Parts: sequence; structure tokens; C-alpha cells
Amino acid sequence: NSSTNPSTAATASDKVSADINFGTATVVTFSNGVGTTSVKLYKSETALLVATQGAVTTSGSDRLSIVVSPAVYSKLVVSLATPQISGTAFTGTNTLTAQDAYGNTVTTFAANTNNVTVTTSLTGTVSGLGSGVNNVLNQAGDFVSGVANLTSLGLKFTGTTGTGTFTFTPSTGTAATSGSVSISAGTATKLVVTGTGTQTAGSPQTITV
Repeated sequence: NSSTNPSTAATASDKVSADINFGTATVVTFSNGVGTTSVKLYKSETALLVATQGAVTTSGSDRLSIVVSPAVYSKLVVSLATPQISGTAFTGTNTLTAQDAYGNTVTTFAANTNNVTVTTSLTGTVSGLGSGVNNVLNQAGDFVSGVANLTSLGLKFTGTTGTGTFTFTPSTGTAATSGSVSISAGTATKLVVTGTGTQTAGSPQTITV
């Protein structure tokens, strides 16, 4: 198997060994024609175990095929595109992924049973998500096979321009904070004139638009 996922194996003479990349040869000691070892797999995949002794090797059904499923949900991982525009739904690839402790996607994660609240270090509001069209992912369909497509869900920030981060906090599990996201101003939608409301005839004042 070409997987680089680590596994833990122990021979009869060495019951405790360090993690090694899956696919790296591991010596198994035989006694009375039987060799035993233990293996711990971390990556969610189909792993194929092959035994080789010189020119003799396992083939077909003599090999052991192991389907490794994700462990229990542990954390969220977020990826946000930058820059974005204030008051406009996020564009680009923006995802939130539920993972186990080993980085495997937990496809059964559901936001309706584990709500995710979004906050930001910027001054303004997060909206467009969940049943309240606000800053909370709380619907069963928000995550599809463990991944929330924040772009299609309508994530939006409305507030001051600048650079900041977004934090996604689940009811249970480890929160995830994005990298820096730059927020720029949107297109002009109005003009504002400011100045002093009273003035003496013949005296000037500065007007700002």
C-alpha cells in the first residue's frame, strides 16, 4: 500500500515500537511457523497488509484488507479565502470540516445536534447562516459528508474594513480559528454630506462628502 499514514507495530521480541509510515517493512518474528504482531492505523482508508519472505509473498485473498473508519468527532478545521467584501456573501472556496483527532473527516457530523457559532475579531456582524440567517450553523443539511460549504451557505460579514480572523465554536469539540481574512469596502451605494448645521453669513466652513 502506498499510504504514508503511520501505523504502530510490535514484534514478538519488541512489544512496544514507535509509529512508522504505513508501507514501511516491519519485521515479524515467527515461532513454530506462526508470526504475530499488532497494528494501529490512523488514516481513514482501505489498508492492504502484505507479508513477504524472500521470493515468497502473499497474494489475492491471502493479503489482509482493512477498511479503516474515522474515529469519533473531535475538532473543526476552517479554510477561508481572502480578501472578502464587507456586506457581501463570501466568495471563493470557504469550508468548515469536522474531523477526528487524526485528521480524518467525520462524515456523520450534523450541525442540528452540534450547533456551531461563528464570531470574528473584526468590528461588525456575521450573518447568512443557519435557520436564523445569522451567525449559527444549526441545520442538519449545513454539513454534507462532514464538510460545510460556507460559500453556498451564504456566510457574510458586515462591518468595518480591515484584517481579522473568524472563529467557529461548536457546542462540543474543539473550535477552529481561520487565518487572517482581509475585508474591503463594497461598491458605493450612497453619498453622505457632513458639516456644521449653523453658519454666519459671509463666513466659510468646510463641507465633507
